[in-house]
Formats: sequence, C-alpha cells, structure tokens
Amino acid sequence: MTLLFPLLAVRGITFGAPTFLFALLALAGIAFAVVVYRQTLPPVSPWRKRTLSLLRAVVLVLVLFVIFEPVLSWINRTDKRGQVLLLVDRSASMEISDGGTVRDSLAKSFLRRSGWQDLQSRGSLRTFAFGDSARSMSLDSIRSSSADWVGTNPGDAWLAALKASAGDDVGAIVLISDGAQNEGPNPERLASEINVPIYTVGVGDTTLRRDAIIADILTNDIAYRGAQVPIRVRVRGSGLSGTSGRLRVMDSQSRTLSDEVIQFEGSLFEKTVETSFLADKEGELRLSAVLDSLPGEATVDNNRRSRIVRVLDSKYNVLVLAGAPSPDVTFLMQALGRDTTISASALVETRSGFAGGKSGAMDLVADAELIVLVNYPTTASNSQVLNAVALRLTNDGIPLLYVGGPAVSKVASEKFAARLPFEWSPKGQPDRVVVRGASSHPALSAGGELGAPWADLPPIFGSAGSVEPKASATVVATVANEVTPELPSGPALLISDLNRRRTAAFTVFDIYRWQLGRAKESVDTDFYSNLMSRLTAWLLAPTEEKQVKISTDKKVYSSGESVRFQAQVYGADLKPVNGASVLVGVTGGEREETVSLRDKGNGLYEGQMTASTSGDYAYSGFALTGADTLGKDKGAFVVESFNLEWLDSRARYDVLQAISRNSGGAFFTTERSDSLFEKLNLPSKVVESAREIPLWNRPLLLWILIGLLGLEWLLRKRSGML
Repeated sequence: MTLLFPLLAVRGITFGAPTFLFALLALAGIAFAVVVYRQTLPPVSPWRKRTLSLLRAVVLVLVLFVIFEPVLSWINRTDKRGQVLLLVDRSASMEISDGGTVRDSLAKSFLRRSGWQDLQSRGSLRTFAFGDSARSMSLDSIRSSSADWVGTNPGDAWLAALKASAGDDVGAIVLISDGAQNEGPNPERLASEINVPIYTVGVGDTTLRRDAIIADILTNDIAYRGAQVPIRVRVRGSGLSGTSGRLRVMDSQSRTLSDEVIQFEGSLFEKTVETSFLADKEGELRLSAVLDSLPGEATVDNNRRSRIVRVLDSKYNVLVLAGAPSPDVTFLMQALGRDTTISASALVETRSGFAGGKSGAMDLVADAELIVLVNYPTTASNSQVLNAVALRLTNDGIPLLYVGGPAVSKVASEKFAARLPFEWSPKGQPDRVVVRGASSHPALSAGGELGAPWADLPPIFGSAGSVEPKASATVVATVANEVTPELPSGPALLISDLNRRRTAAFTVFDIYRWQLGRAKESVDTDFYSNLMSRLTAWLLAPTEEKQVKISTDKKVYSSGESVRFQAQVYGADLKPVNGASVLVGVTGGEREETVSLRDKGNGLYEGQMTASTSGDYAYSGFALTGADTLGKDKGAFVVESFNLEWLDSRARYDVLQAISRNSGGAFFTTERSDSLFEKLNLPSKVVESAREIPLWNRPLLLWILIGLLGLEWLLRKRSGML
C-alpha cells in the first residue's frame, strides 16, 4: 500500500510500505532518542541533551526514511492545443486547368495564407501530401512540389496521417483536394467512422468536361494455347453527344482484333465493346485498345489502354493426396480451384480405398507436376501409391507442398525424407498452437504483404517441438503453444529450394481455420487463399538454372507511375546471396537510366524508377559480389499515357461535402474559407505529465546521515561521553 502526501498542489512523496508503520516506527525512534539522553554520564547541560536527542532522532528517522524507499513525485500541468492534420492532394488531376487556372496554383495560393503560419508557429500543425498514399512533408516542401502522383486515395491517406500522429491529440483534419477518388475504400463511409472532424477545401471546376475515355480493357491475365479468349473494352464519354469515334483493338503482332465506330449519345455515355482473340502462341501477348481523338477533347492521353496476357501451353496438373477426409483437404481444393492455371485432382484415403471409389491413382501420380500431401502418409496408406509418390519426389524432383496431420506416419515418411525440409524429433501430443512470423522468403514477399500478420491468425493444432529445420530450409513462421505464446518451440512453415527441388511444408494442421476464423472480418479475409496461391505459384514456377532473376511488379504502367523492380540473387550453391551489388539498366525511346536495387535480405533486392514517358521499355541487369558477376537477366514492360486521374476529371465537391458532413466538419472553397481558421483555433487542453525520483538512493541523503552521525559523535566526545 502507498499513500501520497501532498507537498504542494501537484507534488507528493510516495512510500513503498504502509505509512502508519513508518509513522509508528518514527515516533518510537524519537522516543528512544529522548530516553537515551535523559541521563548522561558525565552529566551535561540541558541544551546539549536536547541537541544530542535531536541529532539521534533525526538520524533514526532518516534511516527509516531510506528503509521505506520514499519516491518524490510531481505532476506537470501544461496548456496544449490539439493538432491539426493538413492533407494536400498531390495527384495529377490537380494539374488540370479550369478556364485557364490550374487547380494546383489555387491550392498553393491558399497554402500561403497567414493562418497556416500561425498554426505552424504554435506547433499545432502537421502536414502531409497524398495521392495513392500519404507522405509526411513540410509545408514549404508541399508548396514547391509537383502534382504528379498517380491515383487518389483520400480515405487511407487520413488514416495513415492519424496513425503517424497517434501520440498527439488530433483535433481536426483539413483536406485540400479536387475530390477525385479512384483508389481505396469509400471516403464517405470512412469519414463517419472516425471521431475527428474533417474540414474539406474544394479546388477546381465541377463542370463536366468534353472527353472520351477508354475506362478499362478486361481479359484473362492467363490464357492457354489454342483457346479463344474474350476481350471487353469499356468506353466512356462526357459532353460528346452526337459525335462518333473509331475504336480499334490490336495485339503486339500488329493484328487488328476489332475495328468499330462508337456513336456517343447523351452528355454521359458508356458502352462495352466485346471481341476475342486466338491464343495461338505461347508467351506474353500485348493487347491495346485505341480510340481516335475527337475534336475538343480535354486530353487524348486516356484514349489508349493496354493489357498483357500470358499464354501457357496447358494447365498444371496438381495431385492432392490425403491420409483421411478433413477440412484441410476441402479448403485446400477450394483454394486450388480458384487458380485458372491449375487442374487439381484429389485422392483421399478411406478404409475401403480412395473416397468416391476413385481409380487411376497411379496415372494421376505419374502425370502430376505438383504433389500436395495432407496428413499423409499414414500407417494404412497404399504402399504401391506411396512408393510411386516417393519416386516422383526423390528421383524426378517435382515440387512438394506438405501439410502435417495427426495420423502422419514417421516411418512411412522416411521414403521421401530427403525432400522434407525438417527432421523428426520426439513428438508430444497435438495441442492448440499459434504461429508467429520468423523470416521472409521471395515465394511470399515478392507480391507485397500477405494481408494479415501471422500473429493475428486464429489458433490451429500442432505438436510443439516435434520437428527441427534442416540447414537448407528457411523458417517462414514459427509455432508456439497457445498457453505460452511468448516461447517459440519450432517451425510452422518451412520453404526449401535445394538443388532446384522446391518444397513448402506446414508442420501444423487444421490450417483451414486461418480462412474460417477470419471470414467475418471486414479486411484481410483472403489470407489463406493468398498464401496458398503464392506458394503454389512459386512451387510451379520454372526452375531454370538462373542465379539472378529480375522482374517488375507489373507489365503495364501509367505515365508517372513508379516501376518497382524485384531481384532474386543466388550463389553457385543455389543459396540466397546478401550484400550483392544489383544494377538494372532501363532503355525506352531516348531515355536511359540505371537503377540500383537495395538489399532486403534473404537474397531479395528491390528498387524503383518513375515511368514519365509512354512507350515500350526494355531492361537488363546483373549482380556483382566483389569483381565476380553472379548472373544476368532481362525483360520488358510498357508505359502508356493513360492516367487514373483522367477517368473523371471534374472536381467532385459532392464527395468533399459528404466527407465533411459525415465526420462533423464543414466544406469550404479556396475563395470562401475565412471561417476555416476560426474553426481551427482549437481550445487548449490541460496536459498532465507525471515524474518520479527515488529519494532513498540519493548520495546527498547518505552524506547528510554521515554528517549528523559525525556531529553527534563530536558533541559526545566534547562532553566526555563514550
């Protein structure tokens, strides 16, 4: 028990033991000091008795003071105003000229108002630039920056700004924008879910502009040779009533797939044109939709769009072998079924053979290009099928996806133990376990975030300490008992690429719960499907002997968009290489640029450049360690003039007004914003901060005790006492 004794309005001393006990012992010490000096030998004067009694009493009280570990504490109270978060639109639509006035010039003129300097001088203003993302920038940097970001995502922008200001008391958000929104969640809905008023400032003309747009070109990302693949081109027009334009769809082999005249009707027009092409050649095929320019269009940059289609020879044959029926098998087959590049078959063992009386097991094993084992093999597994599987894995080296289970036989698994990225250990009883992230791997990280942290996944089942990873394996996730989650006790997911024999292994089971347990959540519900899709794509990817692999995250970019390069670098022993120098040379038209990729660990490198000019680009790169070249790679990508910002170039004051209304703020224009700064003159709040200083271990207190004891000894000696 502790008690706070007020010294001043905001100060006090806290004891580490009951205060009444300290007071009782202090009184006893004082009484003891008085009694000791009532009779002295030799007798001394009364004033000396009182002085000696006082010194002894003070010493005893100070000793007790130290024993009870006193702490001096106080509370500082300061007046602090709430933070104002200013978000300024830096997307390309802010460069649109409305009647000869560029929107961005109006925004920058508004940012020069003295009210912003006043807020900044008081330390209550934080500024951010936003487009497809948000970035903290100074007010001066925003005033001097260009509005050239591709895409506008206001909802995620203010959420990111709030997250960056988590330690501050945010009183208001100011959003300066033309109201465009072409990425991310609905900002009107998000505005109603936060407890901070958003004051929006509209910039631009809300008048519908005369423009024709190819809004989208839809087709399959992957097709198969010999198939007739459909194409859908969506054309939109505004202010073009009574005019017509020619739409052509062509491929990279200069073949015209469609040639049609579009008749624009009404002030707002939209039409979908359907055609198709024959996928007659394996490889990558570029499809382009081109709309001839029309008189008086606001811009012709959005009259062309492209897509890249990857044509495969045939689907991959995937065989799922399970030791018994289970939800893991059901959910895995559903995930595989969503992949159009895969033809999946399942053999599920039962007491009487395979479920459904399925036959032809040996043919399925022979044709498989990826084998998935779920709770397999068991002690009752068909020996003929098991031997065939072991031969395909050990001799042919086909990819393996392994999911553990309670019935797995360690003895039967020895037939293909060389392909497993772990060694068996003494096994306990299966228990509820949780997973935690351990290390990254290009198989999962190259595509960005999976959608949820490992630690957020629901508990599953496994045996803590049942396996040990092999030296050649990468542990992507670890497992821990649900009761003691802070104590990792083994790998949960391992990935191995030894000698180009790829394996991914889950040592846990009932992993279907990762999908089922997150089904009711509003975000990240596709973690399981996303995980399985990336693993199977990596397992099935060609494994030609290339030590350096360089790729881009997309094949088609908009002008002004960032082109992100990813590289995987391996040594002669096929192990990931860190610390290499990876350079990529890019050429397109008259442009030549060299991009240096950053080391991200585990043989993964990343870098980016801005694609400012439309056209076809080629790149080639290499990796160096010292003076040695590990390998080279090359590729290509396309940059087109189309920009998301041109899908709807008018200012959307209706969106900005809805954001303000739903959040409890207000809407302004740059011309009528006088009352904005009055609303931003937020009332100050009293902020209390506590501080504590231990008194019992202060050197000064020790010196005081020594001084008092020395003074008492000196007086006793002067009085002739022992």
